[in-house]
Amino acid sequence: MRKTLLLIALLISGLHAFAQSIEVDEFAELTSMTKLELGLQGIGLGYELPFNNKWSANLSAGLGGGYYIYSDGFHSSWIINEPVAYFRSEFKYTYNRVKRLSKSKSVINNAGNYVAFQATYTTRRVFNSNEWNNFADPLNRTLLNEIHWGMQRPLGQKFLFNFHLGLGYAADFDFDYGQVYPAIGAQFGYVLSKGRRL
Repeated sequence: MRKTLLLIALLISGLHAFAQSIEVDEFAELTSMTKLELGLQGIGLGYELPFNNKWSANLSAGLGGGYYIYSDGFHSSWIINEPVAYFRSEFKYTYNRVKRLSKSKSVINNAGNYVAFQATYTTRRVFNSNEWNNFADPLNRTLLNEIHWGMQRPLGQKFLFNFHLGLGYAADFDFDYGQVYPAIGAQFGYVLSKGRRL
């Protein structure tokens, strides 16, 4: 009789632990969200689209700083009244959300650590007000590809902070030069709307 009671107690505790792990996995699912973004790249609108509970894509566009690559290196400028347009796609693998939940840390706004591949295309200046600036500090059509590690953290219910470090390669389509660069990014976001979990 004691062995039967012990077996039942072990079975119940095992089922309870299994049910809790399923519940943790459910809360670890990523959500789709539309957000306003402000960071080193500029100001823009982004949409984060999850594919499952670990993979997602962050698509964004906006106005901000530009680049040019010449024989003397990689140059960037952010001229407030003469911004460039940028279009960015980032494919992320978020790997520690279940661990964050098990430590009672927040996972709202898709918080977690991740590795990602990011591609950013920048145009020439959108508002061309000064010909001298085009000559002295050209901002060209560039494509920046990078692999980075990052972290996304909530700042309350509606705000989030994103930071990443990695390595990238930039190609200048106007000067026909390329350059390897250290990829560093920081960005604040404001969540405009959230979709359903997967």
